Amino acid sequence: MPHMIITYAREIEEKTDIKALVKSVWDTAEKSGLFTPAAIKSRALPVDAFVTGGTDKPFVHIDAKMFAGRTVEQKQTLIAALRETVSAAVGSGVSVSVEAIDMDKACYTKN
Repeated sequence: MPHMIITYAREIEEKTDIKALVKSVWDTAEKSGLFTPAAIKSRALPVDAFVTGGTDKPFVHIDAKMFAGRTVEQKQTLIAALRETVSAAVGSGVSVSVEAIDMDKACYTKN
């Protein structure tokens, strides 16, 4: 944990290296010092159909899912860093948003 789930308008693939974006999001999570590197997961999911604020402006959104226990300040610092990283990668004209989501460890399982 955490899971950095990047959803994005598929059209940004024309100008953005998605694999590099996934790695830069992973790097930003690692540099935060909030997680052990082996626990960080980063993945990207393209979206073909969407409406953003009544427009078709392309977007990138990150759900930063993590076990509860970080302070509000730690989460705010993390999401600001993630937003900056992604904004730099995709350039202007793309809406970028990030949400920190606390997960209940008792309600999570994996193999």
